[in-house]
Amino acid sequence: MKLRALSLEELAWLHQTELTEAFPPSELKPYAAMEKLCQAGAYRPVGAFEGETLVGYALLWEDPDQRYVLVDYLGVTAARRNQGLGGEILRLLSQTFSNWDGIIIESEAPEGGPEDAIRRRRIEFYRRNGYTFLGYDCMLFGVHYKVCLHSPNGEGTEAGAMASHQALYRSQFTQWAYDRYIQIPRDPAKPLEPPESWAEQTTLPGMEE
Repeated sequence: MKLRALSLEELAWLHQTELTEAFPPSELKPYAAMEKLCQAGAYRPVGAFEGETLVGYALLWEDPDQRYVLVDYLGVTAARRNQGLGGEILRLLSQTFSNWDGIIIESEAPEGGPEDAIRRRRIEFYRRNGYTFLGYDCMLFGVHYKVCLHSPNGEGTEAGAMASHQALYRSQFTQWAYDRYIQIPRDPAKPLEPPESWAEQTTLPGMEE
């Protein structure tokens, strides 16, 4: 299996098919927002291929200082799930970013609901693959995430990861939108808000009317 960059046309197809099937609207950026980030040079969509067949993907949001990268979306195609490919994609990402301080991943936090079992399995998956969960969580559009880090070069720190994490979101959102939709770190004293869907927004990047 090898990773290679996806074209905008391939990203559009991925968004319409695999991403729409795998992620609820509250978690899925519209394609136009991804395209805008790609055109700004901040977003790197990559596919995992066996020969010419796409078997997985990682959509990456890169720190302009090339120290940290946020895995915005990670997945295996529906036809190839439960075959150990997710761990192989993480291994290839570690090789790709071997000189970087950290790879950051957001994983939904258990909240006492029916989805907790799968959320705990995802958390354990990242731990098994060398990721350390940090001392801060985040809230994105009313969805509570735990944050984990893998440092390919061994120089990543929690403080560095948080600073990069904040900067990436601040680079996309205006101040009012950041204050409304983003908490990095999450404030545990602030009550949880009902999740808001990316698809319902009209004034955020890529969704302007």
